[in-house]
Amino acid sequence: MHFIGRITKVFAILSLLFAASISAVSQGGSIYRLPAGTRIKLSMDAGISSKFSTVNDTFTTTVANAITIDNVVVLPFGTIVEGRVLKVASAGYGRKNGRIDVRFETIRLANDRKRAIDGILVDELRPKSDKVESLLAVIGGTAAGALIGGATGKSTIVLAGAGIGAGAGTAVAFLKKGKDVYLRTDEEFEIELKREVTLPADDY
Repeated sequence: MHFIGRITKVFAILSLLFAASISAVSQGGSIYRLPAGTRIKLSMDAGISSKFSTVNDTFTTTVANAITIDNVVVLPFGTIVEGRVLKVASAGYGRKNGRIDVRFETIRLANDRKRAIDGILVDELRPKSDKVESLLAVIGGTAAGALIGGATGKSTIVLAGAGIGAGAGTAVAFLKKGKDVYLRTDEEFEIELKREVTLPADDY
């Protein structure tokens, strides 16, 4: 009986040690969740553009600001995030600006692990505004027409000349080519997660 009692105690101790080890593994493998709506600041590794990029081109970016949860860094600075070009249209005449739609699909974690994500740009890619330039083109044509009409000294011809000049300015604006959009190398921007992402802490 004494022997059996010792065996029982040894077994109980081993059981406690096993339970403790399981608990430790569970804690070490805890997970962290980035909820939908989380914003991540990224930096472009190599630029993309509506001028030279094509559909299904892939590109890489790096995390510019680390993300922490409960004082634990779950998405370190420099983590690679992969993206893909979904749609692209280069700039055209008639001031038709280029367009490029992208999606961010993968986070590369440590130890060659990856997590699928669904990320979109917070701010749509747009070229610099052409409104002022267009207005100047029309005003310039109007002014030129007014000067031509004004040389005759007759107000009716001044108005006619102004109208002709405005039409010419509008035609020039229409024939002008639009601008392409870019995400340049090292340019920083934000993306937003459209669905939750689970990140295991032991990846870091």
